[in-house]
Amino acid sequence: MSQPLHSDAQLDALREVANIGCGHAANALSRLMGGRKVDLSIPRVLLTGPSDAAELLGGAAPVVSGWLGIQGGLRGALLLVLPQQDGAALEALLLEGQPAIHQAERDSVMAETANIVASACLSAMGRLTGWKLVPTVPTVRRGRARDVVADAVGQVEGDASSVVVLEARFLATAAPPVGGQLLLVLARDSIRDLLARLGV
Repeated sequence: MSQPLHSDAQLDALREVANIGCGHAANALSRLMGGRKVDLSIPRVLLTGPSDAAELLGGAAPVVSGWLGIQGGLRGALLLVLPQQDGAALEALLLEGQPAIHQAERDSVMAETANIVASACLSAMGRLTGWKLVPTVPTVRRGRARDVVADAVGQVEGDASSVVVLEARFLATAAPPVGGQLLLVLARDSIRDLLARLGV
């Protein structure tokens, strides 16, 4: 099962990292969507395995995701995940109502969105930690939530059987509304390095 970290100080520090990173990511998404308001939930910090991480997204629910690896002081992956219907709404919005004739066009929109969101998140985290954090080239996946998460977690170096997930949900004001989740998946050794960097 997913379980919280045991130290309140560590939990607070990681939640603050998630809050800052995801907050900047939400602002970047808002700008990308023409200034539409993007509400963000209070981030959660969980120590979990890949299968439990997938349940955060709905298990077998169909989703579209853009995920990027993290290079620099941290090792892990950042995921922008939307339910299938919300992903289609976001793609239509960013394509300005023009239907994407080819799948490649839709994937390009999602990849660029994930890249902008991840870059904003990692840049903010980098300023907080003093590390240079750079996203890898985004990969777009469509399918069941559990498969998407398992694929991303499988790319995280270290012990992927137990990872730390920083998760926040967002909802953008649009017609129709666009909602989804931001997940930062970090290997446990990177979490130790991050906490040491933060002095907790």
